[in-house]
Amino acid sequence: MNRFLATCRSFVILITTVIVGNAVASAQDAKRSDVVIADFETETYGEWKADGEAFGSGPAEGNLAGQMQVSGFQGKRLVNSFFKGDGTTGTLTSPEFNIQRPWINFLIGGGGHEGQTCMNLLVDGKVVRTEAGANTISGGSEELHSASWDVADLGGKKAVLQIVDQHTGGWGHINVDHIVLSDDNTAPNLIAMKKTLKVSATHLIVPVSNSGKQTLLGIYHSDTLVQSFDVALPLGDEPYWLAAYPLEHFGLSGKEITLAPVDAAGKMPESAQAAFDRIKVGASSDANEADDYQQPYRDQFHATTRRGWNNDPNGMVFYDGKYHLYYQHNPFGIGWGNMHWGHFESTDLLHWTEKPISLFQKTVTDMAFSGCGFVDVNNTAGLGKDTLFVAFTSTGRGECLAYSKDGGLSFTELEENPVVKHIGRDPKIIWFKPEQKWVMIVYDETACAETEAVPASNRDLTNRNFTFYESKNLRQWNRTGAFTDADREAVFECPEMFELPIEDNPGESRWIILGAQNRYFTGHFDGKTFVKESGPHGDSRGALYAAQTFSDAPDGRRIQIGWVRTTPFSARFPDQIVSQSFTLPQELTLRKTAAGVRILINPVRETERLRSSAAIATDDLTSCAGRSTEVLVEFEDVGRHELIINGIDASFTGRSARIFTDRTFNEVYIDGGREYFSNARKPADVDSAESSISSGKVKSLQVFEIKSIYGGISESLTK
Repeated sequence: MNRFLATCRSFVILITTVIVGNAVASAQDAKRSDVVIADFETETYGEWKADGEAFGSGPAEGNLAGQMQVSGFQGKRLVNSFFKGDGTTGTLTSPEFNIQRPWINFLIGGGGHEGQTCMNLLVDGKVVRTEAGANTISGGSEELHSASWDVADLGGKKAVLQIVDQHTGGWGHINVDHIVLSDDNTAPNLIAMKKTLKVSATHLIVPVSNSGKQTLLGIYHSDTLVQSFDVALPLGDEPYWLAAYPLEHFGLSGKEITLAPVDAAGKMPESAQAAFDRIKVGASSDANEADDYQQPYRDQFHATTRRGWNNDPNGMVFYDGKYHLYYQHNPFGIGWGNMHWGHFESTDLLHWTEKPISLFQKTVTDMAFSGCGFVDVNNTAGLGKDTLFVAFTSTGRGECLAYSKDGGLSFTELEENPVVKHIGRDPKIIWFKPEQKWVMIVYDETACAETEAVPASNRDLTNRNFTFYESKNLRQWNRTGAFTDADREAVFECPEMFELPIEDNPGESRWIILGAQNRYFTGHFDGKTFVKESGPHGDSRGALYAAQTFSDAPDGRRIQIGWVRTTPFSARFPDQIVSQSFTLPQELTLRKTAAGVRILINPVRETERLRSSAAIATDDLTSCAGRSTEVLVEFEDVGRHELIINGIDASFTGRSARIFTDRTFNEVYIDGGREYFSNARKPADVDSAESSISSGKVKSLQVFEIKSIYGGISESLTK
């Protein structure tokens, strides 16, 4: 009997298995393929109707001019309303379609302004579903993320989609791609995440992914938000690296903190749970590795932050025997965001020691944007002779000043902050000796008499100008005037102003003004406003942007360092720990030429100490393959000369050039510094060591191998 019952039980199990299996197979067979509403892979919008300017004439191939890198879209194109910047508006409306699946899935990013930067689903002319992008405040990411609408209740109805951009401020654009009708929901499952940690060590250790959607996390103490930061936590088994964020600044030692998303729901993708669990309090050594500076994508004789992202040089000043190079820094990713001030020190302009973060954002709603450094030699602020100051833009308040009493390691803000409130950023402060006063030049976007007097060649940039303020004590400031030019691109962001003597013309000098493009004006400054003599001069500087010069340099030299904009090599190195770089220090001099008074840009003389051996006289560039080098080349004729060195284009127009090639970019100084540009290595050329001259007759050619500033010979990224 037991054998009979066992046989019957097995038969029932077999029949049940067959029935269930067939049911599953039938369900899978019944699953319908997605219906693509739009993939935006053509040059035009086709039957979609665009109104206004924001959406341009067709889908964009990634990011548009002036935009951060856009990622997360499918194929080669997407809807991107950043056309001409955040100031344009418009709508993009689909043709009518039938809702024939229970879900509408799509990718969306950009501005998170509800009703203003969004995509709407309209049925019978009414909005029945809406979704905005992810960003409303400075920082954030241009990455698109998956979103879904449950439209089962609307099955069979006719509908249209309307992509909306009606916001003209920050994040005043929307990105959309790959809209489909589907039987499945592609949006990630969200769950609540929260943890409490005791601050028993110095740093917060956070795993960071170089892909995926960012989450805004908050550090709380007693229900008070102490800090927030955008970070992409790795999902599942995605590659990641570890960031070490200093906590001592916040006075939390021995206390408990809570970590949670800055969101009422406090939810994150379920696949981020393991990464969230890995966040801990520890030492910087829990994240930093001994070989950080030997990673194959790190430049070897140009300064780079140890981990994270760096952009604009900030606070450049010579103080107490050291060159201080502060910089815009994101400690939580290799993309722009979470703007703090990182800090380097050097005694020789070649070797840079990374110090702790010196200026902290006050959450992502009040980041520490670019600014300058200087020394209050005469104690005008009443804080003591030779007090070190920095000026920076607080994104939540305005232009702020802070002083240091520990050699520039940390700063205390003036009680009067913000000392200037306006629409703009990036203050530069200099001492104007004739009137014994301070002068601030700052980028501004407010209409004024000066912008009305000089019509803009591009009407969308009408209000761009550099505004001047004056002060006797650094605490109270008064506006004195402004400067602009018809070429408004040349008066955009990160202004610099200084006086330069004209070489071989004793007693003669000119004032120089330049913006983030490094295209400059010569002229005269009377302490209140600038009168242009000529400019803007200088062609595109290539990858260079937002250069700044050292204040209070000990030998009177005007030394400049700029940010070099490079692209991460994420496909090859998904756990890349650093991105972006800085130029070599460059000396600026002024000379009379046949065309007028012009700036010459040359590497400082100290760079010759980077050479590891005597020059190799040669007829070709084969010795450059796989190496970091300095090349001195002169051609028989003046003209366009095509060169590539270690996989990076170094072509130039002129007769001679001095070319420095590091792992991710090069610097090309042409004809004794009359022109300059930098080229970044293209990710597609990550493996290229090609080195050749394809046009022009060479008169002389010398190659120097360059030593790594971290010790030893610097081999290339391709090694």
